[in-house]
Amino acid sequence: MKRKDPYVNLSWPVYILFVALGCLLTKILLDGLNLNSYYTWNMPTFIYVFIVLLYGFVSSVLVYQIGKMIFSKIAGFEIVSATFFLFGFRKILDKKVWFFGTKDGFSCRVVIVPNKDKKQNIPLALWGGTIFTVVAAGITYALVFGLNADATTKCFFIMSSTFYAFTFIAYMIPVKMDNMNDGFSLLLINKYKLGDIYLSNLRNSRAMYDSNYELEVLETNDNNDPITMEAKVYNFYAAIRKNDEVFTKKATNELSINYKFVVGERLVSIALIAQAYSMCLDNKFDELKDYFWKLDTGSRKVLRNVKSLDSLKVGLYISGIVEDSREGFYEIINSIDKCSQNYKYDAQKEAELKLIEEIKNKILTDKPEFVIEEN
Repeated sequence: MKRKDPYVNLSWPVYILFVALGCLLTKILLDGLNLNSYYTWNMPTFIYVFIVLLYGFVSSVLVYQIGKMIFSKIAGFEIVSATFFLFGFRKILDKKVWFFGTKDGFSCRVVIVPNKDKKQNIPLALWGGTIFTVVAAGITYALVFGLNADATTKCFFIMSSTFYAFTFIAYMIPVKMDNMNDGFSLLLINKYKLGDIYLSNLRNSRAMYDSNYELEVLETNDNNDPITMEAKVYNFYAAIRKNDEVFTKKATNELSINYKFVVGERLVSIALIAQAYSMCLDNKFDELKDYFWKLDTGSRKVLRNVKSLDSLKVGLYISGIVEDSREGFYEIINSIDKCSQNYKYDAQKEAELKLIEEIKNKILTDKPEFVIEEN
C-alpha cells in the first residue's frame, strides 16, 4: 500500500544520531589521546572542550556555505543573499546592501538564483558545499600534521574538524528535515525531473523582496513533492500581488489540499494560511471555525499571529467573523503598521497591505457595530 506522505520528517532521529555519535567520538578522542597528560593551555578542560565544539560547529557551517557560494558561481548561479550568523548582504534593486545583526535570524545561509546569461549546473551547485568541506578538512589535517604545533593544538583541530563530516552529512542526507537541505532537493529534482521548477523557485525567492523582478506563476504538475508545493506557495503570493480573486481561489485551493507536503517553517505557515484563506474567500466561516479549533495550538497561533503580515488577512476574518470579537479585530488592525515595518519581503508588502485594508473595510461594512466613531 502506497503511503500518503512518503516524505516523513526525520530531523529528530538525525539530530539524536548526530549527538550520540558526537558524544561517543568526543569520549573516544579524549580517552584515546589522553588529553590530561599533555594539556598545556591555561584554562579548565571543560572550557577547552566547549570552545572546540563551538569552533567546530561555526567553522564547519561557514565552510559549507562559503563552498556553496563559490561552486554556485562556477555552476552558473548568482549570489543574491548571504547570511553568516551576525552579518551578511542582500542584493536589492541590483545593489548589494550589507547588514549586521539578526535581520535574517541567527543563521548561516546562501541564497542563489540562476544567472540568465549562463547555463546552470544544478548538481554542482548543490554538491558545492560538500566538495569544499572535504577540501577544507584535508587542508586542516595537512596543516595539523605538517606544522610543528603542540599536542593540545593538534587535538583542538582534530576534534573540531569532525564537525565537517557531520555538517556535510546534515546538508546532503537525502531525507526530509525541517528545511530543504541540498541532498533532499537533489533527490527530488532527479526523481521527478524538477530542475525547471527548482530554478523558478529560486528566482521567486528573490522576487519576494526585489521589486525589479516579477513572481513567476507556474502551471505545476500533480506531484505532491516539496519542490512543487513550494512553487504553489509562490503562486499564492503571486495571486495576492495580482489582486485577482478568481486566481487567488485557484492558488489557495491548489496549495491547501496538500499543504502537509510543504517543507520549511515559513512555507508551512503560508500553506496553513492559504488553507484558511480559501475558506474565507468562499464564505465558509462555519467550516473555518471547525478547522481552526481542530488545529493544534501552534497552528492556531500561525493564523492569529499579530506579528506576521502574512497572517493578518486570515486573523481579521477569524476575529471579526468567526469569533465576533471586536477587541481581537482591533488588536490586529493596531498591529498592521508594526508588521509592515518588520516585513522583509518588500516587493510583496504593498499587495499584502492593500488586501488587508480591503478585508478590514469589508468586515466593517458587514458589521457596522464594530465601527468606532471618532470624536
